[in-house]
Amino acid sequence: MNNTKKILLFRIGQLGDSIVALPAMWAVRKHFPDADITLLSDRHAGKAYVTAEDLFQKSGLINNFILYKANIEGTRVANLITLLPILWRSRFDLLVYLSPRIRTKSQIWRDLLFFRIAGIKKVIGHHGIEPLPPIKGGIALPCLEHEADHLLTRLSKGGISVPKAGTGCMDLNISTEEKRKAKKFINDQTNTDNLEFVVCFGPGSNWPSKIWPKERYAEVGRYLIDHFRVSPLIIGGPEDKVVGDWLIEKWGKGVNAAGLLTIRDAAAVLADSHLYIGNDTGTMHLAAAVRTPCVAIIAAQDYPGRWYPYGNKNIVLRKTVPCEGCMMRKCPNGSIDCLMEISVDDVLSACRSLLFEDKYKLQGRNL
Repeated sequence: MNNTKKILLFRIGQLGDSIVALPAMWAVRKHFPDADITLLSDRHAGKAYVTAEDLFQKSGLINNFILYKANIEGTRVANLITLLPILWRSRFDLLVYLSPRIRTKSQIWRDLLFFRIAGIKKVIGHHGIEPLPPIKGGIALPCLEHEADHLLTRLSKGGISVPKAGTGCMDLNISTEEKRKAKKFINDQTNTDNLEFVVCFGPGSNWPSKIWPKERYAEVGRYLIDHFRVSPLIIGGPEDKVVGDWLIEKWGKGVNAAGLLTIRDAAAVLADSHLYIGNDTGTMHLAAAVRTPCVAIIAAQDYPGRWYPYGNKNIVLRKTVPCEGCMMRKCPNGSIDCLMEISVDDVLSACRSLLFEDKYKLQGRNL
């Protein structure tokens, strides 16, 4: 692969899927520092949708982007036919196949056939895709390799040098100007002159089965405001504005930035904040990527470990229940037992632990 000049990276999914692929993408960039890298990803119609291009376009990681129309079920054959001549003309030397682990064998075979027809003969990343373990009722699910590390393991089988598990590069290369804008936004919107903590809350999710009750977020925020001199800041998309407004009204303090920031501006604001508290969403993965400590409130509808915030600066709260691993967008009985078992005290305990770690920021405060 020494003569590889043009690389096609294939990664589909929403914001969180793109972020957890960062370590794999950086491993490829490091292995092929002078290559022209194009990212092929999907774009969903409908409400405001953050694409991989929105996230990576200023990172220096990807040179070009190709997007195709899709939805949660996949894409139409017509969209693939439209895509073929674009790939033919590009004459890629190598395909880096970074499909999600949940891809079935038939889907993987179909993908690789498509790229072969598109003229790409060399492929890495397709070996080592381990199927998810079977779910056995009443038996706790095993903790799986993180999706980011799973992608790295697959690359290693293709001859790419990769870092050890949990240490992959998540750098978004936030620019000096983006950092300046974030600092100005925080200073203008919050009471940082009083040396307050800026704590970002992510109370929303596209999956109802992942949403911890807003009333509990209200309790957590109220305690942190009263005891830790916190300035709360709501982060999320336009769909999170309603719950954000409700929380700000309950707290009588804070800023609702849901839907106000571009994805890279949101990353810069998260990077300049002290803590993130929220559900299993793309925003959580964004906070982890910029190394902001996360208190992650994780539903048990998926396997433990697979989609946790990446890195060692986070605390994950997840409860094992008999129905874990349901993979359901909505809880079948509506009770969301796995999330209801995570208490306000559980979350506050995690917050105290992470806030107390930085003694410099806590200097002179009455905690």
